Amino acid sequence: MRKILLPLLALFAAAQTTARTVPDWLERAVIYHIYPSTFMDSDGDGIGDLEGIRSKLGYIRATGFNTIWMSPCFASEFEDGGYDITDFYRVDPRFGTNAQLVRLIDEAHALGIRVCLDLVAGHTSDKHPWFRQSCEADTELQYSDYYIWSPSKSDFPSRKFVAADAPRDGNYLKNFFDIQPALNYGYAHPDPAQPWQQGYDDPGPRAVRQEIRRIMDFWMSKGVDGFRCDMAPSLVKGDDEAFTANRRLWREMRAWVEEHHPGCILISEWSQPSHAIDAGFHIDLIIHNKWGNEMYRPLFCHTSDKGKPTPCFFDRAGRGDVRSFVERYTEQYLATRDRGFASMPTCSHDIWRLNRFDRRTPDELKTALTFFLTMPWVPIVYYGEEIGMRNIEDAPVKEGSFTSRNRSSCRTPMQWDATPNAGFSSAAPERLYLPLDPDPARPDVAAQTDDPHSILSYVRGLLALRAATPALGTAGDWRYLSSVDDPYPMVYLREAEGAKYLVALNPSGRSVAAEIPAPGLRAEAVYGTDPAASCVVRKGTARIRMKPASAAIFRVE
Repeated sequence: MRKILLPLLALFAAAQTTARTVPDWLERAVIYHIYPSTFMDSDGDGIGDLEGIRSKLGYIRATGFNTIWMSPCFASEFEDGGYDITDFYRVDPRFGTNAQLVRLIDEAHALGIRVCLDLVAGHTSDKHPWFRQSCEADTELQYSDYYIWSPSKSDFPSRKFVAADAPRDGNYLKNFFDIQPALNYGYAHPDPAQPWQQGYDDPGPRAVRQEIRRIMDFWMSKGVDGFRCDMAPSLVKGDDEAFTANRRLWREMRAWVEEHHPGCILISEWSQPSHAIDAGFHIDLIIHNKWGNEMYRPLFCHTSDKGKPTPCFFDRAGRGDVRSFVERYTEQYLATRDRGFASMPTCSHDIWRLNRFDRRTPDELKTALTFFLTMPWVPIVYYGEEIGMRNIEDAPVKEGSFTSRNRSSCRTPMQWDATPNAGFSSAAPERLYLPLDPDPARPDVAAQTDDPHSILSYVRGLLALRAATPALGTAGDWRYLSSVDDPYPMVYLREAEGAKYLVALNPSGRSVAAEIPAPGLRAEAVYGTDPAASCVVRKGTARIRMKPASAAIFRVE
């Protein structure tokens, strides 16, 4: 850690001189992420919908969440689970209507819950009217330049370009699947030898940026509080390592939001917070992608980014490493702490659930959740994580869910109770969007609501403690204290307004002890999974002892 001290101090100084305010409500936000198709079905067709979400607002608020982020609910062909949009201005009929979304937002606001939607800014469906018009031979139409086309069909289609069965002479650039043509934000450095590459300020990219602002304005005017922006760092093509052009784009978007919809937020999935926050995002999500690998994967993934088996820290095996996370997260935290939040979600519609492989018992899951809910970021909890839902590895592929991994595994229906279909839907089981967890002992909300030892009760208590304790919230200072070479337990300090708390985490299957520099004279346990966990302070040293698979929070005085 000593080697990175000076660079970190320099980053901290830079953050102080470029401070950017965030909406007050964001510093108290706790986000609940919902995949609409599998959260709650209100009409018995086997697919979740907006009315189902609205019916559960009371549950969301009672658990301790005050913000919802929904995966895409716009009109779609559902060849990629809603990420292939055909109309950004209309709710898909499977979920309901625009009026029902507005009603959901209004009722959420009445309960003190804000609502964020998913903005798929990088591409559309190939069935979108914009793309269909761009396929016409006449290249002077309104949407001709909304997409990126090669100059001729004779160009050999590459991994990124798709041979177009269209009147237009050319092939189109895709983002992921062939059915997702990339919107044209231009090239950061257009190649003069490739005149079809438009620049950032050319008419086509300017029109696309204006369209994205119209989409945000349409929904923010109806009460939407923000957007999670898909593919945020890759919209402008051919950018440099500093993302100069993409940062310019999002700075312009942030300025527009602040002028026209103050109080609304932008969330990115960049996994490089120093770039994303500098670009204008309020939150950057750290996940297991190209740039987040060295922070997220060592803690929660069982394979490297190359697919090779690797130990992870939050497993009972206790063979994990935290150095990569600590060094890189500390750097990103200090670079962004006064301007936005580097946040790590528990999982998402694209990431494996916590209940997987060597992390299954309630105490193991509570220990991992303690980490997510006591770090200095905006907590983001994916639906069902608060009750310990299981990752279903062999879930059937649905609507393009299989890429390099089976994304259906984390999208199975929410488990509300022990009635048929776990209370998710009244449809016949074969009509459900995805099958339920087949385990007869699967967890559900009803069974855990009044059980003081349940994961749900633990999450409720922990969120209540966080809300009442500034030191444990987003504004509290954070500092890693324990050894990166002997990482069990992981211990970090949270501090604000003169109050100090130690968070100690031992996900391993063995009892552990550690000695760390004491930030006070005495310590008292205030929350955790193990009443016997101890922290004794003597002569400037805190001696912490913990049982297997346990978490403890100590107030230090």
